[in-house]
Amino acid sequence: MKVVFLETVEGSGAMGEIRDVTNGYARNYLLPRGFAAPATPQLLERASELVVIEGERQRLEDEHAHQLVGKLDDATLVMAVRVGEQGRLYGSVTNNDIAEKAGEILGDELDRRRVLLPKVIRNVGLYPVTIRLSRNITTEVQVAVVDAEAPEGVDAAVEQLLAPPMEEPVAVATETEVESDVTDPDDVAEPGISDLAASDADADSGDSSEAAETV
Repeated sequence: MKVVFLETVEGSGAMGEIRDVTNGYARNYLLPRGFAAPATPQLLERASELVVIEGERQRLEDEHAHQLVGKLDDATLVMAVRVGEQGRLYGSVTNNDIAEKAGEILGDELDRRRVLLPKVIRNVGLYPVTIRLSRNITTEVQVAVVDAEAPEGVDAAVEQLLAPPMEEPVAVATETEVESDVTDPDDVAEPGISDLAASDADADSGDSSEAAETV
């Protein structure tokens, strides 16, 4: 069914937009709530006016969203939850939970559909999550999921998550170690001397054997 959106519906259409939707979606959701109406010739003529109205509304919403971004800059949303073995949550952290926590910082209710969470969180850890404050304005926040009963306390658990990993120290050889690895030129035998010494030793051994036999 072709409809004209009378209001903006997230994920479906903006005010004044003309779209084809399924009959069931139109009859069961859009039409009863007044979000859209069948695309009659009269309504199609009015669609351009609705687009202008939506453009102005969107401009105001973007301005408001810019102000909200400042409140969420570098914000960490702490979710203290019950945790089982191996850091797995007894339940999960959803976009609704994150929207509620973000709303506390913003001082205003935030629609859960504006939290772009690919899948629910089921383990403790630090997660980057994108929040769409308006159609054109998004921001990213950190969500720290920690054990509500952490022995060190929730604040300390969050600090551990936020702390950068420590780099392993790099071993540096001392001058003594470096010198010990360098062979002293005086300790190196001249080429051929060892071989000559071995040959002389063999010759002496041979002479001794012959003398023994003669005796």
